[in-house]
Amino acid sequence: MPHFGLAVFPDKRSLLAGAVVLLAAALSNFLLRAQPVGQPESARVKHVSVTSTSEALEIEIQTSTALVPESQAISAPDRIVIDFPGALPAPELRALKVNQGALKSIRTGLFSANPPITRVVLDLSGPQAYQISARGNSVMLKLAMTAETNANSAYATLSATPPAPPAPPLIVDFQQGLLRIHAQGATLSQVLFEVQKRTGADIPIPSGAEEEVVAVDLGPAPPKDVLAALLNGSRYNFIFVDDDRNHSLQKAILSVR
Repeated sequence: MPHFGLAVFPDKRSLLAGAVVLLAAALSNFLLRAQPVGQPESARVKHVSVTSTSEALEIEIQTSTALVPESQAISAPDRIVIDFPGALPAPELRALKVNQGALKSIRTGLFSANPPITRVVLDLSGPQAYQISARGNSVMLKLAMTAETNANSAYATLSATPPAPPAPPLIVDFQQGLLRIHAQGATLSQVLFEVQKRTGADIPIPSGAEEEVVAVDLGPAPPKDVLAALLNGSRYNFIFVDDDRNHSLQKAILSVR
């Protein structure tokens, strides 16, 4: 036997209220889907480094993404300011002491939080022209080296080379009958020994001569004249004996006064 049910039809107000509820739910769901899950992460100024050549100082500023910097030179005190809009400074950034050329130091910090702006400051010893360029995730700034800096670099290079060996303390030269003695810190015994060796004369070295320091530059002149100039004012008496054949020095006799 067939069963018959009773159909209940809602009134118009109930239908309108249900439609409003369904529309609100659909709109809420659309808004939830359209809202981003999280805010995009801000760009970062990650690293600052300095390299030098004979012509320029190069400052490289690395960022997490390509950025367009804004730079300006400021006086009193002299400095160059580079701003990175939309970027935050990386936590590991630190101030750099440079002291090369006109560049004294580099500072980095958050200049503005909203909107974020990271500022890099180059502290200078005076007004300085510069060139700045951006390429990929890197910004390069060049400072020309001054003439004074190049001179200091050249001095440092020369200072790093080994010094020339000092001049020998004793030079005794005997040519064409003329004797020359150059002594700076040699003892009298060393001088007389070299004179004896060069001239062939017999010169007994007196006791105590090894303790007397000589600083002279004598000759070139005949051996007797050079030795007389060497011994004048010393504590020794001296007699020279010439060779009758060629009038050269044959012997020198020294005695303590």
